Amino acid sequence: MLKLDWYILKKFLVTFFFCLLLFTVIAVAVDSSEKTDDFVKTGLGTMDIIKKYYLGFIPFIWSLLFPLFVFIAVIFFYKQDGHAVGNHCHSCQRHQL
Repeated sequence: MLKLDWYILKKFLVTFFFCLLLFTVIAVAVDSSEKTDDFVKTGLGTMDIIKKYYLGFIPFIWSLLFPLFVFIAVIFFYKQDGHAVGNHCHSCQRHQL
C-alpha cells in the first residue's frame, strides 16, 4: 500500500472509533438513566450490573448501529480531510508516487 493509502485508512479508522466511542457512551448513559429504577429494585452492585447487563448491551448497540457509525465516520472524515486528500492525490500523480 502507498503511504497515502495508509494515511487515509488511519484517518478513517480514528474517526470511526471516535464515533463508536461517542455513540456508545451516549447509548449507555441514556439506557442507564431509563433503567435506574430497575437496577435499584434488583439490588445488584455496580460491577454486577456492568458484568451482567452492559457487557451484552454494548455489543448489541455496536451491531445495531454499525452502518450508522461507518456513514458518520465517512462524512466526518471527508469533511475534515476531503480537500487535503484531493491535494495529496494530485501531488502524487505529478511526482508519480
